[in-house]
Amino acid sequence: MSLYSNNPSAPSGASEFLGSLPLFADLAEDQLDQIAQRFQRRTFAMGVTLFHQDMPGTMMYMIESGSVRVISIGRTGQELTLNVLGPGELFGELSILDGQHRSATAITLAPTIAWLLSQADLKEFMTKFPPVNQAMIQVLVDRVRSTARRLEAMTFQDVLGRLAFELLSLAERSGQPCEQGIEITIPLTQVDLATMVGATRESVNKAVSILRSRGLLNVDGTSWYLQDPTG
Repeated sequence: MSLYSNNPSAPSGASEFLGSLPLFADLAEDQLDQIAQRFQRRTFAMGVTLFHQDMPGTMMYMIESGSVRVISIGRTGQELTLNVLGPGELFGELSILDGQHRSATAITLAPTIAWLLSQADLKEFMTKFPPVNQAMIQVLVDRVRSTARRLEAMTFQDVLGRLAFELLSLAERSGQPCEQGIEITIPLTQVDLATMVGATRESVNKAVSILRSRGLLNVDGTSWYLQDPTG
């Protein structure tokens, strides 16, 4: 059975969506129309593995809706969540750019719509359209800076500090104001957060309780609300 649906050819609304992304935001309308023909719009169910660590990379993904967890799996099978991504974010670009195998596994956290672009098409666009090349450099720079900040938190902070760092980062990238504060629009369980901060679920549960007791966090199932993102 196919893991996705929708006709991949000539997707409707491609130019509008692509133009909203930083990678293509500086392209003219006619240029967006040109590149839109190369994309495939796919719909994935929750829990689908989009690609596995160490497999060849053939596509880059851009999320229209839904969310994706990017994980590294150790030799013993232990998982470390490297990133959690939501609408407007891209992933899978590294192996497309350097031709190496996938450095991580990507799994949908919710029903997800993504736009896929092949390695050949991405490299053609980066050569043909200088703004795309510059924007991709910025994407990679942002990745390095984000990884450095996360490594610092993982090294020098305790579980409470690491959890606060991840929640603030998620709120900055995917937070939406609501009556309960700032809602993190990506659904997450405490197990998901434990794999993000390199701790046990029990340790994360204790840290969550502390943040809730301080009036900084509210949790409703897989929905997370920050009461004071500057706290």
